[in-house]
Amino acid sequence: MSLEAVVENIEKVPAELRPFYKEVDGRHVLDVAGVKTQADFDNYAEALKKRYADNAADLARASNSGVSRDDIMAHIEEAMKKFAPAVTAGGKTAAGQAEGGELAQKLHDLERNLAAVTTKLETVTKERDAALGTSRSTTINNALTQAATAAGVRPEGIQNLVALISDNFELSADGQVVTKLEAGKGITPNQSPQDFFGQIGRAKEFRMFWPASKGAGADGDSGAAGGSGDLGKGNPWTKAGWNVTNQTKLFRENKAEAERLMKAAGFKPGMTSPAK
Repeated sequence: MSLEAVVENIEKVPAELRPFYKEVDGRHVLDVAGVKTQADFDNYAEALKKRYADNAADLARASNSGVSRDDIMAHIEEAMKKFAPAVTAGGKTAAGQAEGGELAQKLHDLERNLAAVTTKLETVTKERDAALGTSRSTTINNALTQAATAAGVRPEGIQNLVALISDNFELSADGQVVTKLEAGKGITPNQSPQDFFGQIGRAKEFRMFWPASKGAGADGDSGAAGGSGDLGKGNPWTKAGWNVTNQTKLFRENKAEAERLMKAAGFKPGMTSPAK
């Protein structure tokens, strides 16, 4: 099941997911902290396109002026030859100096204008590339956030989970969010976020992001003793789930979650074995 970012009729959304929506201008918008809407990005992209077009036009006008640097230098050399016979022992004639100085100034002005336009174009190009990167990142994070919510991930853990897995996703040629062809080990390439969450929801290393199954015992599917979600085999700091490799991996990838599990298991820094 996938969630729509914006719905006209809230009745179409399952009752248990309606609290995640807020009403904006008569429509219901998925309310997720830190995630911008597509409208926000569209407005920014439109403004950036206009600025890019304006600066590109400036460059085109300068480039199509019909006078290149080599042309101007040729004119200067021709002027110097023209007035060479009139040069006296005291130096160039006033007329020769005036024409040469005028052409040199034109050359200087043209080069200055071209440099200014080139700088503007480089700046806008960098901003455009940054905006495209932000667009891709926003689109991927929005899709993962919606899929995580629909998959039942604990709300307080969604942001950490998305940050942990987002590097394994990309935009396909048709604009769809899918897992990369060179994604990490154990991840199926070209997989949608919904299918991906259906897969990792069964993996031990990700169980901590889902609420514990009710009634699960020490060896239950929730990976938690007594259904606590913290004290079973899914927690590598407990006696039942002690695993130094998983401790290191989790602490490196999600320090906040690792510290939460350590505290839940009664484990303190410096200990070399599970708490009694």
